[in-house]
Amino acid sequence: MAEIRSAAVDYAVSDDLISFLKAIPDGRYRRGVRYPQWFLLLVAVFGILSGCHSSRDLEAFAKRHREALNQALGLNFKRWPSDATFLYLYRCAEA
Repeated sequence: MAEIRSAAVDYAVSDDLISFLKAIPDGRYRRGVRYPQWFLLLVAVFGILSGCHSSRDLEAFAKRHREALNQALGLNFKRWPSDATFLYLYRCAEA
């Protein structure tokens, strides 16, 4: 029987999610960017897996888990991404 391969397998950069997210081209303008795209996508993935259904839910998720994410990822963000940040990311993302 022929083996069926998923298209996602061909795009895998490495075995971990963060490296995969860092390899996605950033379609946003450089001016005013406060958060790296990979971080926003990671928060979106975690939020969606936790039941978030909107950009406002993602903002609340990021606010609630900011300290834990900073500590786990070795970051030092003082604020959390707003719902408008997620909407802008989705608008500029290449799908």
